[in-house]
Formats: sequence, structure tokens, C-alpha cells
Amino acid sequence: MKKFKPNNSRLIILMNIKKDGLELKHASEELRNDKDLVLIAVKNNGNSLEYASKELKNNKNIVLEAIKNNGESLQYASDELKNNKNIVLEAIKNNSESLQYASDELKNNKDFILEAVKCDGNCLHYASDEFKNNKVIVLEAVKNHGDSLEYASEELKNDKDIIFEAIKTHNDSFKYASKEFRNNYDNIFEAIKINEHCLAYASKELKNNYNIVFEAIKKCGICLEYASNSLKNNYNIVFEAVGNNSYALRYASNELKNNYDIVLKAIKNDNIHCDSYYKCSILKFASNELKNNYTIVLEAVKNDGENLEHASKELKNNYEIVLEAVKNTGRALEYASDELKNNTDIVLAAVRNDKIIDISCVQYASKELQNNKLFLIDCYKINKNILKHNDTIKKLEFYNFKYNIIKYHDFIKKFHNIENNKFNKRFIEENYDILHLIENKENLYNYLIENKMYNIIYQNEEIHENIKIIYKICILSMSDINIDNAYNEENIKIEYIEKLKDFNIIFI
Repeated sequence: MKKFKPNNSRLIILMNIKKDGLELKHASEELRNDKDLVLIAVKNNGNSLEYASKELKNNKNIVLEAIKNNGESLQYASDELKNNKNIVLEAIKNNSESLQYASDELKNNKDFILEAVKCDGNCLHYASDEFKNNKVIVLEAVKNHGDSLEYASEELKNDKDIIFEAIKTHNDSFKYASKEFRNNYDNIFEAIKINEHCLAYASKELKNNYNIVFEAIKKCGICLEYASNSLKNNYNIVFEAVGNNSYALRYASNELKNNYDIVLKAIKNDNIHCDSYYKCSILKFASNELKNNYTIVLEAVKNDGENLEHASKELKNNYEIVLEAVKNTGRALEYASDELKNNTDIVLAAVRNDKIIDISCVQYASKELQNNKLFLIDCYKINKNILKHNDTIKKLEFYNFKYNIIKYHDFIKKFHNIENNKFNKRFIEENYDILHLIENKENLYNYLIENKMYNIIYQNEEIHENIKIIYKICILSMSDINIDNAYNEENIKIEYIEKLKDFNIIFI
């Protein structure tokens, strides 16, 4: 008896090309001529046009969808459509490289090439030599994309109008200008007025010209990178450069990186004119001697706390320096000495100024502080975002702390909705280390006393401090109570002392 096999080959191909249009290559000739199927394939991957039937490679709608997905799929279109102006222009919009697959007739059509370079200047690459030497066409190309100057004729690479138009849109296009043009003082000076980065491609001689270099660094200090070594050691040039952009200090000579005035100028100017691309800790570029200068480093960390990373080992252990650093940027704690990473004032100041979204500066605190739950709670009270940082939780391993805080939130919501001091005794017993987060300390204290939970009172100094019961509470026998001494203590409320008298508690 024969088994029945349904004809599902079209369905299988349809499912496959929805995942990957190139699966069309496994289809039968009949299915490769299926307009609906091929349309799905080319929308998924334009290059699947290669496997379409000859008839569909000449279908305008099919080819249009293919080149919208991938301009270079024009290579698989019929010769007729490779000569279709609208089809080719649509392909160029997707990818300028697709012009190479256009018909020779179109590539030799002046009006079409002019339209093509207006669409994408890099189409000049595939234009004929005649058009690469046509000033109108090349000018339109460089207006659209300055880098297309690379494909212009040698004659036009020496044309001032063409070159100056190119450098308006692209920094590096000046490198395609003729060597003769780039070695001319007047040309360079005028080019720098348009785009100061042209200095990078000036001749060696002109990179050593004071006026040329000064004109460039006036507009952009980091152009000091392109100056000669001699001018990188010129005080006036470097001072002007770091005044324009602090990052320019990177390119100064070692001698001037050790100049107090220049380094201080760069540090004070940091964050004022610096492009975000060049943003970094400017102290990094100062000499080792100045990295150990208190005034320089203090100014640096006030401006950008992360400058602490590049301070000397000695100043990384300086309380004032580190405090200023973490006040500016909490994560600067990472660069503090081990001793100061264990200083609660320093760490809490860092937490207070921790603005990083994906990480918490608490991870840079000493292990001792990281493992101190009460301290972590203090951090949480200052900056509740510390529990949002997964990396921090993984590194500090205080899942239980996070769990308790969550329970605290749930509990405190309930607490605010009930009368008086009806606390949950089990919660208190399990979470005594976070009780000082509760706002109504007096109700909590009364509840603890009434339920004889003295151990919790003892272990939570802040609870009794906040209701003005001074110092620690110990559980002692009745014979050890010295209530008379307690009366003399400042801020002790007598009514609490009387209440405690019945519970064998004494103030120390």
C-alpha cells in the first residue's frame, strides 16, 4: 500500500526563504519563476535575485525591491533594467558601488553621471576618465562627499575650487590634493581657514611654520598633533593649543608637559572646550613630577574626579585630594589608596556622588566595608540606586541585603497603613540590622521594649540614639541597675528610664 505524500515543496521553500532569501537557490525552476515567492525572497535578501528566473530578473517591481534591500543586487538584473535610469539611481541611493553594474550607455551619459554624483559623490569612482576630468561633475561629487576627490583627475586635484569645496565636507579629503598644492604656503593657509585639520597633510616644511600652525591650533588645539617637534616645544604654541582644547597637552613635548603653567592651563580648561571624542583625564599627560604636585592634582580632581587615576601613589592616599575626587565623581574611589577605600567618610561621599548607571562605586570600597551590612544600608539611604547595579551585587555578594531591603519596603508600606506600633515581631527578629531605616523610631522602640526584644535594642545603636537614649543599652540583672546615675545624663528622658527599670536595663 502506497503512503500518501502531500505536495508541500512550495510551502517548504516559502518557509525557508522567509528565514533567508538565498534559500531560493534550492527551489525548482518553476518556483524560481513564481512572482510572489521571488518577491518575498528579494525583500528578505536582495542578492537572492541571482536565483530568480530570467523573466523575473527583468521584472521592474522584483528588481526594485531587490535593490532597495541591497543596491549591489543590480548586477543580477537584466541588461534592459541595468540601462533603466530610475532603477540604477535607486540602486545608487542604497550603495554607490552599484553604479559599476549599470550599462555602459548610462555610465557614458553626462547628465546621468551628474545626477548620480549628486546622489552619492563616490559614484565618481565608476565614471569615465572624461567625466573625472569634468569640473562641473567633480565639483558636484565633492560637494556631496569630499572624499570623492580621490577619483578626480590629476589636473582637478590641483584645482583650488574643487579642493576647497572638498575639505568643507570631509577632513581627510585634503590628502588627495596634489603634492604641489599641499606644499604651497598660501594654499595651506587658506585651506586651514576652511578646515584646520588640513595641517595634517601639509608638507614637513609648512608643519614647522609658526604662522601656519598657530592658525590651525587657534581653531582647534588638538591640531598640535600635526605640528613639527620643534613647535610642539614652543611655549606660545602649546599654551594656545591647551587653552583651546585641553587634550592638546597629549601632543606637547615632554619638556612642556612638565611646565606648571601649561599643565595647570590644560587642567583648568578641561571640560570647557573638549570635544567628547577627545574627553579623557588630562592629568594623564602631565609629567610624573606634576602628577605629584598637590595643587595641580587638587585642581585636576576638582575638575574631573577620574584624574585621580593618574595622580602619584602618594596623593592617592591624601585625604583631601581623594575627597575632592569622589565629590566630583563617585567612581573615582576606584583609584584611591586601599587605606582610603576603607574610610567611611570617603566612601559615603563617593556614594553620594555616584551617577554611573550601570555600576556602583561601592564595589571599590574595601572588603571590610563591603561586608558591613549596616554600612551598606547607610549607602543605600544616601543613594538608593546602588541596588540597581547587577555587577555591584554580584561582586559584593549581598543578595540577602537586597532581599532584606525589599522586605523592608514591603513592611514599611504596611506599617504606614496600620495604627500605632503594631509591628511584625517575626520581621523584626529576622531583620534587626535594618530597623534604623524605619522613620518612627519612638513607636519601634516602645514595641521592642514591650516585647522584651532587648538584644535587638542592644545591636541597633541608632535606634536608641534617635530617641535620645544615649550610648548603649545592656541587659543586666536588677541588682546592677544604677538609675540615679542615669538621671544626670543629658537628653535622657525620665519616662523611658522608668519604663526600662522593669526590664533589667541600664544605661552605660
